[in-house]
Amino acid sequence: MRAITCPRCGTPIDRSRPFGFQNKPFCATCGWNLERAELAVSGKSYAAALVPVAIVTVFIIGLLGLTQAKNPFVFLIPLVFGSVVLIPLWSSISTRKAVAAAKLTANPSLALSQPPLDPVLQQLRVMPRPRRVRFRVPGALASVLVLTMVLGIGGLWIATSLKADRSTGNVRVRSNPSGILVVPIVFVVLLVVPYFRDKRHLPLMRDGELALGRVTYQQNTSQGKSSYSRIGYEFKTTSGQLIQDQAKDLTYTVYEDMIIPVFYDPTNPARNVTPCATYLQVSTNP
Repeated sequence: MRAITCPRCGTPIDRSRPFGFQNKPFCATCGWNLERAELAVSGKSYAAALVPVAIVTVFIIGLLGLTQAKNPFVFLIPLVFGSVVLIPLWSSISTRKAVAAAKLTANPSLALSQPPLDPVLQQLRVMPRPRRVRFRVPGALASVLVLTMVLGIGGLWIATSLKADRSTGNVRVRSNPSGILVVPIVFVVLLVVPYFRDKRHLPLMRDGELALGRVTYQQNTSQGKSSYSRIGYEFKTTSGQLIQDQAKDLTYTVYEDMIIPVFYDPTNPARNVTPCATYLQVSTNP
């Protein structure tokens, strides 16, 4: 997970706790985002009451599985479900403790009136146009691609190469590996779709005006069974016009009060994009 720095005092923020992207980061030095972090954690207090019930339920399921199944690997089932429950609980408890400790030590007077800009932002401000833009594969997407490839090849090999003989009950290998071709197709789709979806942002990032925007809010939004980080931001054009917009944060590293680059069309500032909302990236290497 990418490290972030406090937008008020420049202190590095620790985000090493598991499932940390679901909680608000905060600065224990100057107190940035501390109230929001406390509010976000307190809003999840109902989950702690369900944990004992979940643990007992998992334990009963595990006992039933062990008594009715001869396969010893059934024992792994309650361990997996127990991890699903206990790891988020551990993250919640550690976050609560960290927030409580930060409230005692944070000193708002340590916040700087003009925090230093991120080095990448400084490079973007002096970079000539047209900028060099490339398609990047972030760590999350790369992990999904690798996992899909490994599990897909293994699963399809088993499905296409093994066949049970009903008369004897034995398993024999058959030569039919054509199903494995589905895996590269899925692999390509996972890359091609984001590329063509973000290709419309290429002219803005290559030739658009650059403004320094400020993040006004960040929230985790549910979409079906998954969730994503949505941010609101505002920036001023060269003519002084204030533009407000929102975007999906693909990096999970952007939060309130942070300064982010925004590329926009000077003839229509409503057409804008911030790098955290796209898989395109401006290359700052010479």
